[in-house]
Amino acid sequence: MNSSWLSEGLVANPMSIYPAYHDKRSSWFGPMTSAIVEIRTDSGHRGYGVVGGAKGKLAAPIIEEQFKNLLVGQSPFNIELLWEQMFRASQFYGRKGAVIEVISGIDLALWDLVGKALGQPVYNLAGGKVREEIPVYVTGNLTERHLQEGFRHVKLALPHGPADGKEGLRKNIALVEKTRNLIGPDGDIMLDCYMSLDVPYAIQLAHAVAPYKVLWIEEPVPPDQPDAYRQIKDAAPDILITGGEHEFTRYGFRDLIEKRAVDILQPDIYRAGGLSELKKIAAMASAYNLPVIPHGVGAPTYHFVISTPNCPRAEFVDIFAQGGRPLLKGEPQPQNGIVKLTEAPGFGYELDPEIISGQAPAALIW
Repeated sequence: MNSSWLSEGLVANPMSIYPAYHDKRSSWFGPMTSAIVEIRTDSGHRGYGVVGGAKGKLAAPIIEEQFKNLLVGQSPFNIELLWEQMFRASQFYGRKGAVIEVISGIDLALWDLVGKALGQPVYNLAGGKVREEIPVYVTGNLTERHLQEGFRHVKLALPHGPADGKEGLRKNIALVEKTRNLIGPDGDIMLDCYMSLDVPYAIQLAHAVAPYKVLWIEEPVPPDQPDAYRQIKDAAPDILITGGEHEFTRYGFRDLIEKRAVDILQPDIYRAGGLSELKKIAAMASAYNLPVIPHGVGAPTYHFVISTPNCPRAEFVDIFAQGGRPLLKGEPQPQNGIVKLTEAPGFGYELDPEIISGQAPAALIW
């Protein structure tokens, strides 16, 4: 795994208030790791799913000590039943966090397996395409690079939070101004705040960047504070407030939806429960006329977006800025801000032997 701006760059985060952990996520998060779930059938088919959360080493004991017993000998077509059984069986130590991330990886591996067994892309199994291609925006602060790659819409990782005071706020505004000048008047700018703000700062930031036509402020506070989201939303009606990257399952998203705490929901398919759960979250959101723009990259995310009517666009996190390549071969890559999916069965990816053997650097799904 190469070092990344995600872990080594100056990005505001929940630990930024502590000087010892201010400068980079790796100082408190430790190594970012992923896990790939492989499910095999007695007929020789294999499916693959990625466990989210960047703590992949937690996946193996959860699978070996419990979930393996629920899966071995079962039909991979019983995806809904297996999801429900894993969720119910792990409630006393799960419900959110690492356990749901593991269920997400297993769920995705099952969808991939069934698609390969039937010779169909997962998007066909999930309802079929509702659009032929997916517009994507890019996440990262390397805007000159992103423009050269054909992106026109940019989400910036906010460098400074409340602990950096007025000077930090000025630097945030300067970054937004610079980005607007680079991309011109028609491109969208979004701000990823990664749970690093409080209500007064988020409101102040929203008003300060208003002249630069920022489209949304993302995840300004932790997901357990839906009322705080609503306070920010009410105080800054001219900018969208989004969230959900660190929320789990339909039950966690219910509060965000019913309280109308956000303007856009952003579940992560590798974290919130897999494709099975994101379809339920999107269905709930559609009843409230809420769009869903999931957090994260990769084939499962794009198969979800292309088969879901209230998902107008997708994200591409620039995880390759410092080198590396995807964990799985066949991951779709955007071209000029557009992702197109093939008719390859499953999610269209396979294991990359060089990544697995450590002969090639990997870039995490994040």
